Amino acid sequence: MKPKNKKKDPYRSGLERTFATNTAGFGFEFEPSSLPYIMHRKYIPDFVKGNVLIECKGFFRAGDTLKYKSVRESYPDHELIFVLSDPYKKVRKGSKLCMGAWCYKEGFAYFTVNECRDLKKYMGLNAEDKQQYRDEHLRGV
Repeated sequence: MKPKNKKKDPYRSGLERTFATNTAGFGFEFEPSSLPYIMHRKYIPDFVKGNVLIECKGFFRAGDTLKYKSVRESYPDHELIFVLSDPYKKVRKGSKLCMGAWCYKEGFAYFTVNECRDLKKYMGLNAEDKQQYRDEHLRGV
């Protein structure tokens, strides 16, 4: 049984813990705040119609999930919609989260190539109805 009232170690690695110990009294603060940063890259959407960006994905490469969240934040007046080859495919090897569930969790609409008519209907909806559609139909698989 674990001892009660044991203070949780704030460090996530032995290196952080060793650095903190070796620099005690130097005035360093451990993780006092988060700092947003911008990655200056270029994104080329697969398809575009007005302010809708369509990204066709068979799988996510390393860094893709961060890239798409960054694109969403960089272009708040655009909607990024995914067309997935298989929404049940895992986001990455060893992950419990599949691509459809990741899209839902992050607020992205997603469809498969067999659901292009549904995509067309979705694009004709207003923002409130789009949110309702995502909640009802795209709960993540």
